[in-house]
Amino acid sequence: MTSADFDDYDDPPVLQPVPGDPPPRRDYDDPGGDRSAPPARRPGFGFWLAVAWCLLYVVVSQIIAGLGIFVVLLVVEIVRNGPGVLNDANQLNAWTRGTPMLWVAAGSQFAGLALSWLLLRLWCGKSWPRKIALTRLPSPTHVALVLIGFPGMIALSAAVEIPITKYVPNLGEVLQSLGLPVDMKGTSEAIGEMVKHAPWALAIFAVAVSPGICEEVFCRGFLGQGLSGRYSTWAVVLMVSFLFGAIHMDPQQGIGAMLLGAVIHGAYVATRSLVVAMAVHFANNGLAVVHFNDSLFPVLDILDGPLKRQPVLFVLAGLGLFGAACYALYQTRCRLAPAVEGLQGWQSKDVSGVELPPPNSGTVVTHEPLSPVSAALVAVGAVGFGVMLVLA
Repeated sequence: MTSADFDDYDDPPVLQPVPGDPPPRRDYDDPGGDRSAPPARRPGFGFWLAVAWCLLYVVVSQIIAGLGIFVVLLVVEIVRNGPGVLNDANQLNAWTRGTPMLWVAAGSQFAGLALSWLLLRLWCGKSWPRKIALTRLPSPTHVALVLIGFPGMIALSAAVEIPITKYVPNLGEVLQSLGLPVDMKGTSEAIGEMVKHAPWALAIFAVAVSPGICEEVFCRGFLGQGLSGRYSTWAVVLMVSFLFGAIHMDPQQGIGAMLLGAVIHGAYVATRSLVVAMAVHFANNGLAVVHFNDSLFPVLDILDGPLKRQPVLFVLAGLGLFGAACYALYQTRCRLAPAVEGLQGWQSKDVSGVELPPPNSGTVVTHEPLSPVSAALVAVGAVGFGVMLVLA
């Protein structure tokens, strides 16, 4: 038999070793493998590497970029109006709590976005937008559910803020307890003062738009994609939400951010769209800007009365609406399915995650229609919440 008689189904001929050549290297686990081939890299990364990425993010965005922008703006202030801001503590304090700090906040956020893009590009390659589900818009069903559940989330946030403010110290109080002579307010309170008299467009851009884009790309996008390579969905939600709160560095603000992060990440996974995470983050922060800015209107006052007069009913109504929307999102959560029924579809190598199928993979993102039970629960929750606001 000649070599021409072999085809793809035949075993290749066994070559005899040449005298003097070293014996072939074998793999310990696979007797037929090649030990010279490097072992395959485990997908994603672990929790402690995620912590290291967060430290890098804080250093780049808050320390390097934030401090650098602060110094530049301070120099501009001195050139324009003289060194009085340095000689008068009250004037410097007012300057640091004014409009310039909004520019510092926005600039530091976009420095973090640049770092996130670099990390995603190096870790995921050119297809990074697909791997973090940045390129997919949510379905109309999911848009409606997120919009309906959003007031319930805001109501619960207002209720949870009371014990957090009462029992959790802010950053200034922590520093004072360590013996540092600082006069610093909590981050949330300081942001409220900054946006109070600032131009409303700048306030919304710095406090709502830039965090909604930049923090979501890093936390839900980069950290979520990396951790989902090794951990289950629930573990990823908990870890990313914890880290999301930690990078805010203020314990008081961080606890609230952790809870908000868990909600945002749940919606992100259910809708398989980073746009949803960005939108919820933007709406949450933007509502606060609208409430505190003097040029706009205190939209959150509608919640203050019912929360003070009927706190138990307020929380129950908020839980009913929010819980119904969450259940409906879970029931209609996105999944991957073959484009043609009966064929095998594409599957991600990650343990969990929201990676979208590659083009021409024969796989689509789909979800179940809203069930009658889910629709009824959402309707009852929405009506109950509305009645509570009117009667409480």
